[in-house]
Amino acid sequence: MHINGRKMWIQWFLMIAILISGCGPPITTRLVTIDLQKESEADIQSVRTIGVLPFKSPEPDLGPRMAAEIAKRLDSGLLGQGQFVARVIRVPIDFKPEATSLRKLGEKVQVDVLLLGEVSRYSVQASQDTSRMLALPKFGSGDASEYDWVGFRENPAIADTFYYRIQSLQATKPVDVSITTVRSSLTVRLRLVEIQSGSTLWEREIARSYERISLPGPPVETEAEVEALMASIAEEVVARLMPQESTVQRILRTPQFSMTPVAAKWVRRGIQAATLEDWQEAERLFLRAMKEAPDECSVNGRLGIAYEKNGRLLEAVAAYERAYRCQPRDPTYRYYSDDLQAAFVPDLGEQDLPILVLAVRADGIIYLNGSDHQKHNPGNEFTVYRTEVVREQSSDRIRVFRKRELARGRIVEVRQHLYLGQLLLYNPEREVRSGDLVRFESR
Repeated sequence: MHINGRKMWIQWFLMIAILISGCGPPITTRLVTIDLQKESEADIQSVRTIGVLPFKSPEPDLGPRMAAEIAKRLDSGLLGQGQFVARVIRVPIDFKPEATSLRKLGEKVQVDVLLLGEVSRYSVQASQDTSRMLALPKFGSGDASEYDWVGFRENPAIADTFYYRIQSLQATKPVDVSITTVRSSLTVRLRLVEIQSGSTLWEREIARSYERISLPGPPVETEAEVEALMASIAEEVVARLMPQESTVQRILRTPQFSMTPVAAKWVRRGIQAATLEDWQEAERLFLRAMKEAPDECSVNGRLGIAYEKNGRLLEAVAAYERAYRCQPRDPTYRYYSDDLQAAFVPDLGEQDLPILVLAVRADGIIYLNGSDHQKHNPGNEFTVYRTEVVREQSSDRIRVFRKRELARGRIVEVRQHLYLGQLLLYNPEREVRSGDLVRFESR
């Protein structure tokens, strides 16, 4: 017995020695200050005024509207703090954008550069299909004998308690539900021309493709789909042309005890590299942690900070969003994402953190995170949805942004910073899970 005890202690000692030798010096959580500077994609430091010509388009009014949306977002006004004064320039229908005619037009309207564009692809298509789903009667419908006091055990991840509440005894019933799918796409080709030399300062094609899969509800508003596409493209134009800067602070956290050893090892080495200001190496090591332990999606938070420090801002936003999905009860990385987007997309404005599904209880009740800025009461109805991004295989470019509605429900209990929801209509083949988003219906 004594010998077995010594063997066990020797084994424990060797394991601890191996862990310590792999860890290196102690790693502490550190505060990272990041000076974000994004230069314009075009050499337009001396440009002050921009004239935007109505865009060519397959639809008569789509091109002019797209041009007006971009001009509005580029324009800072005569007394504004932005770099440009921008306005739409009206031209004859038979106007040809050649070097001579562009120079004469620019001199006439007194602008430094002209932005030309063409809507090369545009479509909005809606289709309907039928899906078999499960429906639960709303509370208050039916006979009183169909309700009773039922005991519930909380989800241990939320609270380990047992309590009673009134619950419908009716079982869910299969129903055929009409599902509407709306696919919209818009592609714009842009060219920024210097009027004196006629040279092209900047040229780019920007595409947007959205796919929305909706449960029964209000009819599809095609106009709203088009406006969303145009606003998104206009925001990207501004982000690419206007130089911007901001200073932010981030917390680079040490690995949690729950993190797998292989991921924790690479995260610690990444933090060591960051301490030495070698952010390229830190990014490589955090990516190694993701590759060796793909289930450790919380590593995305550290990876996002490395991306941000290295100036890869779009990748940083995506990494922060993935990290927040892993830990929805900790809003740190959602704050980082919003902070980064607000710094470089001024029209975003302040928004409340989204309502998310925190957990699902065994009886089908779902937990939703609360917000001090959003108050909802028992009986308020909501829609659970999920966003997906489809990327091109040959690159990291987003091909389709998809938003799929999964279920409808209503609030049954309100607690401090927490809502309990009951699903009234859902598809058992597409389970609601932690991290799904929630939109409350207008009351």
